[in-house]
Amino acid sequence: MDSRPRLEIENAAYNEFLGLWNQGTFKKQRLGQAFYNYFHLHRLTDQAFLFGLYEADGEKALVAISRLFQIR
Repeated sequence: MDSRPRLEIENAAYNEFLGLWNQGTFKKQRLGQAFYNYFHLHRLTDQAFLFGLYEADGEKALVAISRLFQIR
């Protein structure tokens, strides 16, 4: 099991992202890809930590997000 602590994202920012997602703002992007881009995750040094998120879509992306991030 990975002992790395989850990164935190504010609930308001996450809800704003989901609202934009549901409005179709991120056309032609997978959910994980849109999340990665929206939160500028390319800026994180440890990209291995995010493995699989960018490629994930739908329920798989939501599971990856909840595994990697704590929504507060």
